[in-house]
Amino acid sequence: MSSVQEVIEKFSAAKKVAESVFPKVSPALVMNLYLDQQANNKRIYTLEIILARGLDTEELRERVIDATGMVPAFYLEGTKMIVSHTIDMDFLKRINDLDFVVKIKGSPYSASGSTDF
Repeated sequence: MSSVQEVIEKFSAAKKVAESVFPKVSPALVMNLYLDQQANNKRIYTLEIILARGLDTEELRERVIDATGMVPAFYLEGTKMIVSHTIDMDFLKRINDLDFVVKIKGSPYSASGSTDF
């Protein structure tokens, strides 16, 4: 087996494990957080969280503010929330496991504020 093939196989295996632990999270976000953790970086990420319909966004806004100190923005009739905050794997897992969360994407916050969405 070539070294390139070995890398591909190991990444494929890691992706499967990540998808089983973080089924609602984009693999790219999990990989970015893993690399940050290995480098001992604690960066701000902008998260795009798709939510179930019919949530009380004011109550959710207060929960996010209490937990993070950051104010989320809501779009698409309250089914999309954007918030920037420092996160780690444990915090991401807590978000992933919320019943009303459908999908999570995210990317490191850049100096200009743009993300990879």
